[in-house]
Parts: sequence; C-alpha cells; structure tokens
Amino acid sequence: MNPLVKRVLGSSLAGALAHPSSVDDYLALIDDRLSLAEPRGRIVHTARQTADSVTLSIEPNDNWRGHHAGQHVLLGVNLDGTRHSRCFSIASAPDARLIEITVKRNGDGRVSNHLVDQARTGQLVYLSPAEGDFCPPMQAPAKALLLSAGSGITPVMSVLRTWLARNAPTDVVFLHYARTPVDMIYAAELEKLAAEHAQLQSIAVFTGADGGRLDAAALDAQVPDLAERETWLCGPAGFMDTAETLIAARSNAPLHREQFAASRRASAHGQGAVQFLKSDIAASGEHGSLLEIAEGAGLSPPYGCRMGICHACKCHIAEGAVRDLRTDRVREVRDTDLQLCIHAAAGDVAIDL
Repeated sequence: MNPLVKRVLGSSLAGALAHPSSVDDYLALIDDRLSLAEPRGRIVHTARQTADSVTLSIEPNDNWRGHHAGQHVLLGVNLDGTRHSRCFSIASAPDARLIEITVKRNGDGRVSNHLVDQARTGQLVYLSPAEGDFCPPMQAPAKALLLSAGSGITPVMSVLRTWLARNAPTDVVFLHYARTPVDMIYAAELEKLAAEHAQLQSIAVFTGADGGRLDAAALDAQVPDLAERETWLCGPAGFMDTAETLIAARSNAPLHREQFAASRRASAHGQGAVQFLKSDIAASGEHGSLLEIAEGAGLSPPYGCRMGICHACKCHIAEGAVRDLRTDRVREVRDTDLQLCIHAAAGDVAIDL
C-alpha cells in the first residue's frame, strides 16, 4: 500500500468515518490481504512432499518486516468464524520473496490438520512478526553441522538456504533423521543441492527402515570432524537431549538449539483456585496449566504454540502465586503479564480474562 495512502487511512478522521467498523474492514472489501498494520499473506502455492505434510509458499503484504534464518512465525487461519493461530518455523531464506513454511499433521491439532488437508492457493493467512534466536551470525562459520529430525528440518533448511544464497564458503554436513524415505521432507531438494554444491554433504538416516538411531558410534562415523563444526540442532525434545549430550562430549564448538525445546516442561499440576475476573468464573487450579484451566472452564483465550514460545497466550494476572512449568520456580505476582501455557497455579490466582 502506498505510504501516503496508508498515512491518510490511518488518521483519526478516517477511523471516525469508518466507525463502528474499522478501516481494515473496508480495505478487506477490496482485498482481504490489505491492512493498515497487520501482517497478512496469501498462499500462492502448495506442495505436498509427504502424505502427512504440506509446504506453503505465502506472499505477505507490506506490513511484513521480514525474518532472519531459523526464526518462526505465528500463522493464523479463520475456522468456523474464529481465528486460530499456531507457531511454525520458516523454511525460506530471508532474501526470498515468498515465506515458506512446511506443516506436518499433528495428532488432533486443528490448525495443522486443516492446513495439511485443506490449504489452497489463494487462501488468506494472518502472520505475526518473526521471532526466535535460532539464527546464524552474518559471518558464516567455516564448518557447520545441521542436525535435525522430523519436522525439525524446517528451520535448519532456512539456515542452509541462507548460506547457499549468499555463497558462504561454509563446509556443511546436513544430517537428518526420519522414519522412512517417504516421510522425509525436503529429500529431493537436499539431494539436488548436495549435487550442486561441493561444500554440502547431505546424510539421511531412516529409523524405521534400518533401525538407525542417533548414538555415539553413528555420530562418530557420520561426522568424524565434529569437534571442528558449529552445530544447529532441531527436532523432538528427546532427540535434541541425546544429541546435545553426545555433541558436548566431543566438541567445545558452539551448539545452537531451537527453542521449541521449551516444550520440555514439568507436569502441569497446580493448587489453589483460579478466578477469571472478567468472566466471573472460578475453577480449581489443580489440573493443568493456566491455559488448560481456562479452556476447561469454557473460556477460549488465544494461544499459538502451547510451549512458551510465541507469547500469543500472554494475559494479565491481577494477583496470585504461580509456578513456572519450565523451571518449577514459584513466585507471587501482581499486575503482571504472563504466558498462560507455561504457568500453573501455586495458590489462588486472579486473571483478567
């Protein structure tokens, strides 16, 4: 949108003329991707690399401020008249015109499964600013290991694509673990890139086909010069725990671990009562995170990742005692904004919800 037009439409006069609707409501009549401030995008291409995944290429509007390699985004879709948002890693390089994410089926995950089954060209999606610090420095390392499993391949693909797009002279071992060859996302692209770039070695291990597992013997054979390589690691929490232990025993080089590891939280058990002030509802705080307690009480607070990453579920706590489910730390809070998904009641809690 032209900056001058946006400035005029963002004025208090334009807002008053649009009332009781918003300027964005009127812009949506022209193109629902238009907004004065909100990043939005339109799916321009879908590709289903595996039976349980979909790769989406998204053209953002001019409110999108870009991303760094390895970051993630909160992506929202409208389902049954309600916007639902979830957190996904960005697989594209920062210089790419389109944002690429790959979504895998996730149990009964409503947004993930909707996208895998029904994402279509032309569909509108809502975007948050990119977040996360799983990012390589501007100066690429001389040697690197990109280690991933399952859908953890997506942020490390962004890192790899960034280096290749910038012709970084980095010696890269890309080591990925998947259940079977047909379950591996980006398999064809990695094979092609390895053939085109002598500095890239791509290794795939299929745990279902040959029983391959990440262990000391396998890592020593696959990456004999591990001590010389800076590592970027992403995958299921158990996989990353194992990898981190093995790598630490063999190398002092930096290891970057995608912070989706925030899912490694304690069991969500609490105590006391939770009072939802705006809804005038009280509930026991014993069974679940504050987010789960709210949902169990019939409320629908926004959320994205449920792992303490995206901050979509942040809510104002009037007062009370809470326990951080990542660290088990208990503290008294008052007039504080907290993420509901990673905190439980540690006594009576009053929430402005």
